[in-house]
Amino acid sequence: MARKIKNLTNDFTDVEVIRYFINNDTEYLIYSLNEIDESGYTKLYASKIIGTKACIITDNDEWTLIKEIIKEIVRNNRDGSELHIIDLDEDGLNDIVLQDTRVFKLQGNLVNLLSDNKNVKEKVKVVPEEEIKDEEIEEVSLDYEELYKEQLEKNKELETEIESLEEQIDKYKELIDKIKEIVE
Repeated sequence: MARKIKNLTNDFTDVEVIRYFINNDTEYLIYSLNEIDESGYTKLYASKIIGTKACIITDNDEWTLIKEIIKEIVRNNRDGSELHIIDLDEDGLNDIVLQDTRVFKLQGNLVNLLSDNKNVKEKVKVVPEEEIKDEEIEEVSLDYEELYKEQLEKNKELETEIESLEEQIDKYKELIDKIKEIVE
């Protein structure tokens, strides 16, 4: 289904949204202009959303992560496995301006797998603190004394483990010294 998104010249471009999702608090958009090359590959565009702009993914580590997410979506949809991705409502793209994108190609059947099985979640609306009414705030009681005791116990366990490891290190040092004596 085509969606109109504004480009840098304030014209609207018809795009097919393949995937609009969020990962690590960053939104990503993968779309198509329905361009197919002579080998049957579909040209796709990937952008990260910064504010109201769809920007190019320049960081190679981030691009590698996005490619891994794409592979996971395709693989899980092919295998009928559950997807662990949060898709966003495409209406959130109404104010987005296409600025720059990362271009890649996929075979047509893989594009279909990439766009299938969307699990759309509503964006979480952040409510300013002054708008929160007192009755909406849930009281949370913490037993600090109990938490402190738990931490003390964990510390004792860690100290015991450290002592054990130090003893092992000493044994290895002795063994190395004996080996050195034999070799010399």
